[in-house]
Amino acid sequence: MKKTRTQISSHWLGKLTGSTVAAFLLFSIVLACRSSSSSSGAKCMGQVSYEGQTYTGGPTDSADQAQHFACNNYCLDADPEFDAHYRIWNDSRSGAAAGHPPKKEAIYKDKELLDYLTKDCAGKCVASIKEGTLKGNAKCE
Repeated sequence: MKKTRTQISSHWLGKLTGSTVAAFLLFSIVLACRSSSSSSGAKCMGQVSYEGQTYTGGPTDSADQAQHFACNNYCLDADPEFDAHYRIWNDSRSGAAAGHPPKKEAIYKDKELLDYLTKDCAGKCVASIKEGTLKGNAKCE
């Protein structure tokens, strides 16, 4: 069976996407290990409390980063707006082409979804904590 250029391009794009995700995960693990094994600097943990659940982030070297990471986890698991964005994406052609993955995988398959989670949603979360409309904090030791 003869493959078309589109089929070949799709095949390599799929492999490239998988490689990119693997490289990102490896990079994250290296950073996490480096951060946890470093003896200098404060170890900060962030948390967000929402409807009886607590979402954490850290350890990191700054309270702001720890709070942002906790907000990433809150957005992924509990934020209604992010959930709506995910469901719209999952029902779209892009979601179908990606195999309708769960949220935790979908963010690595769609840059816009990942950006919405880490920039828009997490940014709103941090702002809501500062305003007092969402419970959360970050502490450093």
